[in-house]
Parts: sequence; structure tokens; C-alpha cells
Amino acid sequence: MTRARQTRAEETRRRILGATVEVLHDAGFAGTSTQAVCRRVGCSRGTLLYHFPTREDLLVSALHHLLASRVEQFVASATGPMEPDAFVLALWDQWKDEAFTAWLELAVAARTHDGLQAPLQETMQVFDRMIVDAFRQLVPHDHLPEEVVASLPQLLFAVFNGLAVSRSYERQEAVDPHVALIARFAGAVVPGPIGGTPWKS
Repeated sequence: MTRARQTRAEETRRRILGATVEVLHDAGFAGTSTQAVCRRVGCSRGTLLYHFPTREDLLVSALHHLLASRVEQFVASATGPMEPDAFVLALWDQWKDEAFTAWLELAVAARTHDGLQAPLQETMQVFDRMIVDAFRQLVPHDHLPEEVVASLPQLLFAVFNGLAVSRSYERQEAVDPHVALIARFAGAVVPGPIGGTPWKS
């Protein structure tokens, strides 16, 4: 494959993944068919199947692409070391809009869909590691016990998932104070060396 063809193929793949997330957001899991994605992209079904042989491949790959790009953008946008409370608030921004909707649709579907369970679990494990790596990179942590560094991001992930679910039946304004409180807890329980006091076991 020539470089130009490879570039076009990669662009087509990105467009398909982006369209899949959009359809998941707009139509839910049940309404996200390969035909619906093809119509959104404007490509043939053969082109889609060349990149993603099964619907499960397409859906999980779209979620992986979205989550990975969100974390990469999150890390790239940081201008320097972050206090734990600032990390919490910035991370919460990644749970908004289509990212959470896509995750929720697939997480619920995977409960009874054998073809989704294993690949979705693998994708979320990768995402967990990316969040831990982001914490290590952005928040000074030499003063923290290793178990805190390894566990805190996953704890935040679990709490954010619950808060994000509540947004499906509550206004955003009702959730924001909870996020602010979590950020305050993070700053108090895990004080950073930038402006806080060292961790005490």
C-alpha cells in the first residue's frame, strides 16, 4: 500500500469511528447498525467491513478511539504540574457529551451481549491504565504511597461513572456541586507538594 493510500485509509477509518460515536449518541446501541454508520459517513458497507469485519469490532473500536483521544488531549492540554483538585475537575470534563453516552450504551449492552463483554472489558482496562498514567504524569506523587497512586484514578473513574449516569435524569447543575466537593476532598486527602502538605500514613 502506498503512503497516499495508507493516509486515505487511516482518514476513512477515523471518519467511520467518529460517525459510529455520533450514531451511538443519537440512536443508542439498538439503533447503531452498520448501515446507519455508512449513511452517516457516506461510505459503502464494503468499505466499512474492510476496516471493521463485525459490528462488535466497530462499536468497541469507536469507544476505544474516543476514550484514548480524550485522555491524550487531556494530557496534552496540561501546562504543568496539577494539584489533585485541579486534576479531578479537568478529568470530569472528559465524562461529558458523546464520550460518556457511547460508554454507557455499550456498558449496558455488554451485560447480555457475549460478543461485547470481552473486548469492552479489554478497552476499559486500557482506559484505566491511561488514567493512571495521566495522574502519574500530571500530579506530583513522589510523596504518595504507591497504593494511592495506583488506586485513586480508578476510584475517581467509578465515582464519575455514577455521577455521569445521574445526568440522564438530573440537570447538569445538580451534579456540578458533587464534582466540586470531590475535588475538595481530593485536595484535602491527597495534598500535593505544590501547595499542600506531604502525605502522612
